[in-house]
Amino acid sequence: MSKIANTSPAPARRPRFIYLLSVAQRRVQAAIQGDVDGKTAARAGVLMALKADSQGIPMKQLGAQLDLGASSLSGLLDRMGRDGLIERQPDTTDKRAWNIALTDPGKALRAEAVRSARVLNDQLCAGFDDAELAIVARWLDAVGTKFPKEKMK
Repeated sequence: MSKIANTSPAPARRPRFIYLLSVAQRRVQAAIQGDVDGKTAARAGVLMALKADSQGIPMKQLGAQLDLGASSLSGLLDRMGRDGLIERQPDTTDKRAWNIALTDPGKALRAEAVRSARVLNDQLCAGFDDAELAIVARWLDAVGTKFPKEKMK
């Protein structure tokens, strides 16, 4: 008795999102870092998270906002402090905590980072309509929801 060939269509191959995200992340970081000498994507993130007109924000809140652990954030802030971009201020309500604020040179570099980020974001959005961009944004938001930081430990 001969076997009958399966005539159902083969499942559609889905995009290789892990690979595509990895490549995209490396290229976007390279674009950020190539824009200004000595700037890294992490440093740009800190600069943009801190408001130029603010008295600073708690280090713990900054870490949560940037999705960085305490040791990673501490090292980054140490380097930025040595470069004169941020200052640590004691928290008036919690003696163990620090608030992080921009210095004047940090504020100037922040303005440059914000301009660069807008240009890069415009490049990323070029060629896509609002509906397509909304789907991409929804998909990327879903990644954070499906893989929360708490479960990554």
